[in-house]
Amino acid sequence: MDELLASTIAQDLKIPHLIARLLVSRGCASVADAYSRLHSSEADVLDPYLMLNMDRAVEWVLDAKKANGKVCIFGDYDMDGMTATALLKRFFAELGVNASWKLPCRFDTGYGLSLPLIEEFAQAGVTHLVTVDTGITSIAEIAGAKEKGMHVMVVDHHQPSGDGLPPCDVLLDPCQDGCRYPNKFLCGAGVAYKLTSAVFSKLGIPDPERYLELVAMGTLADLVTMSPENRYLTCRGLSQMGGSRFPGVRELCRRQLDDSEHIGGQDVLFRIAPLMNAPGRMEKPDAALDLLLCDDATAAPALLDKLFKFNDDRKKKEAEISKASMEWVRRRYGEKLPDVLVVDGEGWHSGVIGIVSAKLANTFNRPSAVLSIQPDGVAHASARAVPGFDWHKALFDCRDLFLRWGGHANAAGFSVKRENIETLRERLQKSAAGQHYEVRPLPGPLPDLTVALPELDETVMNCLHAMEPFNSKNPYPVLHADDVCVSKLRELRGGHLQLELTQGRASFSGIAFGMSDLKPKIRAQRMKIGVSFEPMWNLYNGRRSIQLLVKSID
Repeated sequence: MDELLASTIAQDLKIPHLIARLLVSRGCASVADAYSRLHSSEADVLDPYLMLNMDRAVEWVLDAKKANGKVCIFGDYDMDGMTATALLKRFFAELGVNASWKLPCRFDTGYGLSLPLIEEFAQAGVTHLVTVDTGITSIAEIAGAKEKGMHVMVVDHHQPSGDGLPPCDVLLDPCQDGCRYPNKFLCGAGVAYKLTSAVFSKLGIPDPERYLELVAMGTLADLVTMSPENRYLTCRGLSQMGGSRFPGVRELCRRQLDDSEHIGGQDVLFRIAPLMNAPGRMEKPDAALDLLLCDDATAAPALLDKLFKFNDDRKKKEAEISKASMEWVRRRYGEKLPDVLVVDGEGWHSGVIGIVSAKLANTFNRPSAVLSIQPDGVAHASARAVPGFDWHKALFDCRDLFLRWGGHANAAGFSVKRENIETLRERLQKSAAGQHYEVRPLPGPLPDLTVALPELDETVMNCLHAMEPFNSKNPYPVLHADDVCVSKLRELRGGHLQLELTQGRASFSGIAFGMSDLKPKIRAQRMKIGVSFEPMWNLYNGRRSIQLLVKSID
């Protein structure tokens, strides 16, 4: 730690020394760098016309409006796809175009476009089809749409498959070859937003910042890299969410986030995204998109109630399949695990296998894929990575085995015939070796800094809020304090501990989830502990106080 640099940053920016040290520990090498981490800038927002084909995309939109035909928006069933679809639906409405929308259902047509869906659109008289957060790999399906006379635009952010590009009229994707747009990390909703910005600019309408809460949710939920532009768009969006002009989003924040005045990345990742994704995991995703598009404040509570019911069902099914998959791994491999885990089960609910594959990856510290084998002998899979392994590259190497595939380095999906699963396992091990992937020991929860509890105050909390958005690549800070007195200790239902933590003149409430087994250890140490924690705001009965979310006790 460069303490001199931390002191200079604290003095020049007039921020607490704790925050300055935290910034230095996370790579800030100058006062200017520290300032940029605390103040995202509108200057980081890039010209949308830097994106390849943006001028043609704007003309496509204006031609669709002029033609007065049937416009259909086809999205994805995840959070990014739904927010992107909601954004484009509202955008077209502002232009006076009553566009319809369609989301795929993982239980019938499956991920992405399909030829049956193209036929459905043709029967409905769709003349203009725009795909968002999907479409870059839908070569045959878009060829089918073109054969039926549709005008097709693809708005995507995924990598091309390597087997060519779709034969659409316009392809808007910063990851396609030849695109000089500097920010390659936009999510689907982010690319959709850049399109709306370009169209509004052409029409002389102010930039549509009202859509940024949708961009923020999509960016955080899709776990894309928080580039400078993404950070600005996300921070602006988070700041709007609590007072959203969209009744459905406002109700979501009111009930799921307790009307919090500080909405952060953690709130979206762990409280909003699982709830919004639940309908698509259990049945059809439409209920979540209905909430995002709801303009009637009296209808929003009932729509949100549906999501809570779906989420309860999702939790039960997830627990069931998580248990079965863990047992599968131990039964087949014992202690000698392969570098890549490919776990399969008959008829596992395909809506939760993505969550289960993430749990396997975290538990066994290996890239993991969970496959649900259907009665027709086709297995649908969801895969999650760990650092050092690229699922997109691995699947590309094995693409001849798949009926369908797609995704990112960190998360992907595919369909494969039952008889090819063992071959896939073998080839994924070879792909891992080709990537020079090695299983590394799982790191523990290392704190960012050792602090004294009296350093924690409202100014520190406000500065932490200014460091948003926090996500998997910029995790919420974990702090550590030594020689802390436990002045109160209470065991709660569910194996949790409630503590009163005191050091010097400072005293804070703490909550330690799942750590009731440490109660005897704390008493044996005469109520004196070292504690690693995340400082959080706690809102109770309208009063706000700092609470310590305990991560470990020593």
